[in-house]
Amino acid sequence: MIEKIFSSPSYEGSKVLMDVAVMRQEILSSNLGNIETPGYKRMEISKDFTKVFAKAMKAGKPAATGMPGVNVDTMSPAQRKDGNNVVLQDELLAMGKNGAEYETLVDFVSGTMHTLKQAITGHVQ
Repeated sequence: MIEKIFSSPSYEGSKVLMDVAVMRQEILSSNLGNIETPGYKRMEISKDFTKVFAKAMKAGKPAATGMPGVNVDTMSPAQRKDGNNVVLQDELLAMGKNGAEYETLVDFVSGTMHTLKQAITGHVQ
């Protein structure tokens, strides 16, 4: 019975997305850390990952998606004469959005654990 909870597509998918959110936060932090580095090109999570993840969720196997790749954004225009293409406001907005998504996933996983604890102990809080 418990195995079904921990192997459900929504629970598995949430764990994968939490890992992706951590990875995205590291990438965004790297972009911000290199905002003054001449010639630095911002990085981002592969856009294909969303499509692959959605297909895996429909198939009920989100863990099979693996982790997304990291792309260097060579298409964005340089923001300075030295070729750096990091835009402070864009990175900060992306960090805020990523943080909110992560918190939502944590709430979902925590809720699952709380429900399991209630089922085991029989105490409703």
